[in-house]
Amino acid sequence: MRNHAIDGIDRKILSVLLTHGRTSFRELGAQVNLSPNATAERVARLQERGIITGFQANVSMEAMGFGLHAFVDVKLQPGASMEAFEQVLQSIDVVHDAVSLTGSFDARLRVACRDTAHLGELIESLRSVAGVQETSSTVICRPLDVTARVGKVGKASRKSK
Repeated sequence: MRNHAIDGIDRKILSVLLTHGRTSFRELGAQVNLSPNATAERVARLQERGIITGFQANVSMEAMGFGLHAFVDVKLQPGASMEAFEQVLQSIDVVHDAVSLTGSFDARLRVACRDTAHLGELIESLRSVAGVQETSSTVICRPLDVTARVGKVGKASRKSK
């Protein structure tokens, strides 16, 4: 089993990379008080340990004309398989994230649509093509920034004696 404990410098590196993933090792090192080479080695170790799993570009869906973001909870029809539903989701480009759930719904999708009419079309498409029995949609007003919390991740709690 891997030891996933990280120290304060690792937490600072992760915090910076979460908000500025293209930061150079020189800039990152200056922020965490390490040389660029030591910083690069730390990042490489975090990747090797599976803590950093990749780097990605964040695309503004609003700038592309998809300003309405919503969560769509999905209950599948009796006998419908999650695998088949997951396969259908691969072809729906407005679905940006999907997870299976416990509870009264089987899955939650995060979608980006042009407007409410587009969201309605998506829901009707899901019901007719993907074996969806029921949906419940919640429009997202705005994202909340919680990336700074990574600085607290991995700290061992200590009990006072």
